[in-house]
Amino acid sequence: MSHKFFVPAEQIVGNRVTVTGSDVSHIRTVLRLKAGDSIQVVGASDRLLTVQLVAVKAKEIQGEVIASENFDVESPLSVHLGLALTKGNKFDAALRKSVELGACSITPLTTERCVVKTHQVGIKTERWKKIALESSKQCGRIQVPLVAEGIETLEAFCRDSDDRDLKLVFWEMEGDNSLKALKLGRAPRSVAALIGPEGGFSTAEIEKAREYGFQTVSLGPRILRAETAPVVALALLQSLWGDL
Repeated sequence: MSHKFFVPAEQIVGNRVTVTGSDVSHIRTVLRLKAGDSIQVVGASDRLLTVQLVAVKAKEIQGEVIASENFDVESPLSVHLGLALTKGNKFDAALRKSVELGACSITPLTTERCVVKTHQVGIKTERWKKIALESSKQCGRIQVPLVAEGIETLEAFCRDSDDRDLKLVFWEMEGDNSLKALKLGRAPRSVAALIGPEGGFSTAEIEKAREYGFQTVSLGPRILRAETAPVVALALLQSLWGDL
């Protein structure tokens, strides 16, 4: 199987492809590919390109498209995840799994019970974008999920989710309402989903989310860890309305 790389659309001109950045080092020094070898390239479309390397240089690699095929592994369900900050590397792990499970966007949130303070994570935004990119490569996605530029409040995420078909907040205190029990006129194509921190959402935050049309739903009778909840929530959403 050929190795897959994301290449910006502007670097694919006709049948010529130019690879730059950190992928150059990976191709040259890790994979040790040379002119004549092939890689697979994903651009800004649903086409998977097979590219034969023409020139392998220190700062860029040039190649030529020799084959193209339809390639769409993206879910028909767009899940926009509002994920509360968690301590240590838990947020990183949750982000990786969310990418693997087809999240369309991930927004880091600060909430009342967050242990992590926002001034401590400002420099992590670029790291999270890199994690999203690397996770997308690893699981073979053709789109890299959008990671928000900064840390948002719960209310800001709710306000920006006005046009989603379905708005959910997964809450451990919700004992009755489950995803299967939702009464929907049609299958949603987009979902805004809120996942809380280690201490969960406060009652005031739940009421605020409800003001914006969010419904509280349960993830079962057991209390899940903050890093487990997004995995379960996304798997259930994809199973009901996506591609699992």
